[in-house]
Amino acid sequence: MYPWDGRNIYFMGFMATGKSKVGRELARLLGWPFTDTDSLIEQQACKSINRIFADEGESHFRRLENQVIREIAGRKQWVIALGGGAIMNDGNWQLISQSGITICLNASVDVLCKRIAEKDHRPLMANASAEEQRQRIISMLEKRSPYYQKAQYHFESREEVAAKDLAQQIFFYLRDEP
Repeated sequence: MYPWDGRNIYFMGFMATGKSKVGRELARLLGWPFTDTDSLIEQQACKSINRIFADEGESHFRRLENQVIREIAGRKQWVIALGGGAIMNDGNWQLISQSGITICLNASVDVLCKRIAEKDHRPLMANASAEEQRQRIISMLEKRSPYYQKAQYHFESREEVAAKDLAQQIFFYLRDEP
């Protein structure tokens, strides 16, 4: 019996830690479906996360996120990548922790800065210089870290490790766990 039998596997962690890439690879290894809460929100809202933040604000986005999490918590044997702030809502955390196992991907501030600078679709980093982004990352990590620590499993997302390799490491670790 594996720790994931009959349960979902949720990937949590800060933006740009690789939750979607690693989650997609783990789902492939397990033969399970994969979804990303941000993608589901975009599909249901018929607009991008950036547009939702610009038009309705973060509080509206968080309400949509809660609706999506309520929906996916009812599924079984899915791999799910959560948005970076999803677990800060106590109701979300309760749904997630009751319906699955939680894996937090961590990355250094330097790795996060590099990855975030490569993408322009991060609304919480919009219109910020590299130094402002770095300070926002540090500040947000300080606030979110206690929530991330609640995860059952923690893995380091490093620049030199491909998502496929990290997913295999997670798979074998969970499979062989006593």
